[in-house]
This record gives sequence, C-alpha cells and structure tokens, in this order.
Amino acid sequence: MDSLPILEIPLRTEQDVVHARQRGREVAAALGFDNQDQIRLATATSEIARNAFRYAKGGVVTFAVSLDLPQRLEITVKDSGPGIANLDEIMAGRYRSDTGMGMGIVGTKRLMDEFHLKTGSGGITARMMKQLPRNVQLFSRRRLEEMAGRFRNAVPESPYAEIERQNQELLKTLQELRARQDELMLLNRELEDTNRGVVALYAELDERADYLRRASELKTKFLSNVSHEFRTPLNSIISLARLLSARMDGDLTPEQAKQVQYIESSARDLQDLVNDLLDLAKVEAGKIKIRPKSFEVRELFSALKGMLKPLLADNSAVDLLFVDPADLPVLRTDEGKVSQILRNLISNALKFTPNGKVIVSARHENRHVLFEVADTGIGIPAEYHEAIFQEFSQLENPLQERHRGTGLGLPLCRNLTALLGGRMWLQSEAGRGSTFFVEIPIVYVGEAPLASESGSLPVPDFHRLPVLYLEDSTEAAHTFETFLRNTEFQPILASNLQDAGAWVSRHTPAAVISDVYLGEHEAWELLRALRAKFPSLPILVTSAFDEAQRASNEGATLFLPKPLDRERLLQELRTLISAPGTRQLLIVDDNEVSRYILRQLLDLPWLQIIEAKNGGEALAALAESAPDAVVLDLLMPDITGLEVLRHIRELDSTANLPVLIYTSKTLSEEEITNLASLGAGVVRKEDISTRLSAQPFLDWLTAEGVVPQKTASPANG
Repeated sequence: MDSLPILEIPLRTEQDVVHARQRGREVAAALGFDNQDQIRLATATSEIARNAFRYAKGGVVTFAVSLDLPQRLEITVKDSGPGIANLDEIMAGRYRSDTGMGMGIVGTKRLMDEFHLKTGSGGITARMMKQLPRNVQLFSRRRLEEMAGRFRNAVPESPYAEIERQNQELLKTLQELRARQDELMLLNRELEDTNRGVVALYAELDERADYLRRASELKTKFLSNVSHEFRTPLNSIISLARLLSARMDGDLTPEQAKQVQYIESSARDLQDLVNDLLDLAKVEAGKIKIRPKSFEVRELFSALKGMLKPLLADNSAVDLLFVDPADLPVLRTDEGKVSQILRNLISNALKFTPNGKVIVSARHENRHVLFEVADTGIGIPAEYHEAIFQEFSQLENPLQERHRGTGLGLPLCRNLTALLGGRMWLQSEAGRGSTFFVEIPIVYVGEAPLASESGSLPVPDFHRLPVLYLEDSTEAAHTFETFLRNTEFQPILASNLQDAGAWVSRHTPAAVISDVYLGEHEAWELLRALRAKFPSLPILVTSAFDEAQRASNEGATLFLPKPLDRERLLQELRTLISAPGTRQLLIVDDNEVSRYILRQLLDLPWLQIIEAKNGGEALAALAESAPDAVVLDLLMPDITGLEVLRHIRELDSTANLPVLIYTSKTLSEEEITNLASLGAGVVRKEDISTRLSAQPFLDWLTAEGVVPQKTASPANG
C-alpha cells in the first residue's frame, strides 16, 4: 500500500506521550474528521504511545496517509521493548492486570477500522487505520507534503492545555450521554404508545381482511351467477340462429343469411367471454377441482391436431406442426386443463400468424415437462409481455380487428398453469413471432403461487411514463409514490438492486432515480450498467450525503439532495424527459352520452377534461382560458360547431389551437375541404362506437404536438 508519512514523534519523555495525543487530534482535524472521530483517534494514539513508553521506555509514533483509494489515516507506534508474551489472551479480552494493560489495547482496537499488533524479541509494532470521511476531497501527494511541512514547524501546546482539553471533552461526553439517556427514555415511552397503536392496527387489519374476503366471495358469486344466467339465452340465440341457417322454416336471402351468420358469431363470442369469466371466477374461488390422471403427451398432441383442424381451414397459409415428443415420461396431472391451456395458446398463435408456421413441442426438464408453442406471427413488444396476462387486456393491431377476443384467455391459461403447480412465460419481439412456455410438474403435487403474488415489480401502464425509483426506506418510497400521484409519471419502486436489474431487463424506464446506499450495497455499479445500456436515459442520484461529484463522475444526469422536494422533482423530470405535464381538453357536444363515452375513453392521468354542452358554453370557456385542444361536435342547437370553429380561428389567442371535429354527420367533399382549410381534423362517432378505442384521439393529440409519442401509447380498448 502506497502511503506518505506526514508526522513522526519520538517518545523519550512522558511529555512526548501528551504531545502524541495533541498531534493525533490535530492531524485528524486537518484530514476532515469530525469532533467525535478526532477524540477517538487522539485517545487511540495516546493509549498505545503510553504503553510503549511505560513498558519499552520509548518508541516512535508515525502518522501517514495512504495515497490508494479509499484513503486512510495510518498511525504506527513502534518500540524496542521485550514484547508481549500473552498477546492472544489480551486480544481476546481475557487478560486482566492491575496496570490496565490489555484492556487499553482491546478498547483501542474498537475505536479503529483496522488494528494490527506484532510482537517479538525486537519489540512491538502497532498499526492502526481509519478511513477518511466520504465527503472529504481526495488528498494529493502535494497537499500531504504541504501538511507535513506545517506539522514539522508547529510548536506543541503545554501538557496543562491538553489536560484542560481532555476535561472539557469528558464533560461534553457526559452531557451527551445524559442527553442520550433522556432520548432513550422518551423513545421507550413512544415505543409503548406505538405498540398499543400497532395492536389496534392489527385488529383493524384483521377486520379489513375479513371485509375483503367477503367482498371477493361476493364478486365470485356474482360472476358465477351472471355467467350462468347468460348461458341460457345465449344458447337459445345460437340454436335459433342455427335453425335459421339450416332454412328449416324457409329460404333466406343472401343478406339475411349473412345477418344470421353475424348473429351466431357474436353470440358465440359472448359465450366464450361468459365461459372464460366463469372459469376465472372458479379459479379465484378455488372451486376448480384438479382431476389427475395418467396420460402420454403423444396422445394429447394427437387429440389437439383433430380439434384444431377447423382453424387451419380458415388460414391455409399457416402450417401447424407437432414435434414428436420422444422419451417423455407419462404425465400424472389434469389432462383436460393441460389441453385447455395448449388449445388456447395454439389458437391464438394461428389467429395472429398471417403466414408461416406454428410449432408445438415438449421436452423433459428436471421433473417437469416444458411445453412450447412457437409461431412466426406478428410478435409482441417487450413492454407488453406482462400486460397481456392482465384481464381484458388486448393490444392494438390490424389483425385484432379481424380476430376480436375477450382478453381473458391468457390470464386464464396462466391461472390454470399455476393451479397445476407450474408456471407460464413468453419470449417475443415485434415482427419476429412469439414462443409461449408452459412448465408443468410430471406429477401433480399442488398449486404454485401466481406471478402477481410473487412480489415482482409492476409493468408499465399504457398511458404513464415509468420512473424507476431505487430506495430501501419504506417511508421515502411512500413519499415518492405520493409525489407522483395524479401525474403523468408512474412510480416503479424497487427496494434492492436485484429487483431493479430484473425490471430494466424487461422494460425501458423513462427515468431512473436512485439512492446511493441500498442496505449494505451501493448503487453505482447498476447505474453504470444503466448508462451503458441507455446512453440518453435521465439518471438522478439522491442521497442524504453530498455525493454530487461522485454522481457526476459515474455518469448521472443530476444529483438531488435528500429530502426530495416535490416541485423540483417534477420540474426536473419534465425537463429531462420532455414530459407533457397535464393537458387540458375541451369537449363540446350537446349529447350527454357522447360526452360520457369520451370522458371514459380519455380518462388519462395527464389529461384534464372540460365539458361544454353547447356552442355558447364553449365560447364562454374559451374566453376564460384557452385549453390545449378542442374536440368539437358539428350539429348543436344554438351555435353550430362550424361557427365555433370560425370564432376560434378569428382570435389571436386561439388561432393555432388544435381542433378535432367529432361528428355523426356524413360529410360531403366540400365540407371536408372547408374543415381542412380551417385546420380541423375529423373523426366519425361511428368509428369510435365500433372500436370503442381512444387511439384516434391519441393519434391526433400526438400529431398536433399536444402529447409526446411515448405518452400516447396504444389504448387498452
């Protein structure tokens, strides 16, 4: 270790021992140690120097500072005495002596970060080390040499001054101990009050848990009852549609036949939704019974081929291939549930693979069978890998229009897989196909925990910017979550480096805010990895200590001291991410139902909705304050939408205001041209009611620059 001596004191008289204590404190102060550490270092130096003078009649005390990182103060005391015969006993704290020898050495060891003692016939060498404070600037060789020069030329104080200082330190220590004792008594009383509060809180939590359990039972009962009640009329509709299609009561015109086909198809879609809802309700209520039986995967694949042939007839451009499951053991689990899971995955793969192939395979892995359903279809972006397993979640895609689903199939498959004691996941990239994995024990032994219960971090919302926050303090994390409530930012809270690393391996954050110290670990390594992976990612470092320089050296975008200030935090996030903040949208429509539908579709954290039920109210709202955009109906009883639009364009304050015409009127070419000349877009109400999606509005807001692209994510319609 490379170190530079800054002071050397020979021990020839008792006054030299006092001198060593004085200089120990002065050196500690010059190196930036606080008052408590100065006393500790002076005491440690004095104790070992006193031993050297008492038992060896002299010695040398050397103060040095290491040039290697982390920098440390090194204090070495050497003597030429007889050494210590029973050093092991002393260091273990078992030795007792009337002179005090042994207890001083053990006490000194506790005051230092490192303490090494060598003894022999040539004397004793004691080496003591303490790391320099974190907030102290690094000491160069030149600074240390200048410091050494000052100490060589300094005149030591008298022993009486040192005794007076020790007395003052002792009095101050006694006062601090008394204050600590008072604080301890107060803390004990607070703990007693807290314990009583905790007991009351547990009672309240038990009551709330009982309430939630009853609510869950009621929800499950409601879903079951509703599902059963829907089945009878749906079956009747399907049966009647099939009777009409069979022309048992007379022939149908081609248009009537098409209408009957639509009725039957819609009824079957609704029936699938009802069946999935009922299955989900049963899973949640624990009412699905597992009926294990022995079967071979080869027989299961053969049955699936026959069941899925009708789907292949609708898409001849796709090949369905089953890989022969050689050397697989006999499975002992619920064959029907396994078949239901694979059937759902294969049918999804066939629907969303325009051309190519779907491959189904299975292999033996450590007392489990791993099923794979791989396709060459449209694929799923990485940020939606978890979202598709949420109930009623569907991604916007042109193929989705042709194959509308319930959004319950994949959540049901994952729940059934967990019920069989297994797990389910996927690998997919947009445009490169998908592979779903289902791992099931060869022998059913019980249910596995659901992924949602595993304590994993949440997936990003469709319409909020995810901000990853690394903080091991529950109170600080809760405060941060409160700061981002009702904003355009979604807090993703991670209490350790492992959870944060796992999350960023699957998702892309809009920004990262990290405390420096997470338990016993520091976050620098993860932050360096994030900077390498996302060069332009805003990384904010926060700490109760001044880590601004280190944060800048490690590539952080900004350092924020604790405690965080909400206004500054939001300001910095919006500046760094170019986030939109809250945007104000004025909806003008005399139809209350139309306004209600838009309000529901555009219920986004970053969008504030203002409503006007006629043209007069719209003009009054515009005169009061201009919104960021306007959605305007054309046909209104008092003032038409066209007149409102012209008024908007005549005012300097609203001449460039984005306006979208939202109408059920069939527009002529002349009207479309006229609206375009006034700078207004057009969306038909029929298109929205058919798709029931906010995407046209989000696309328009993005095109007009009201909302950045990454905030206007696909709507979960």
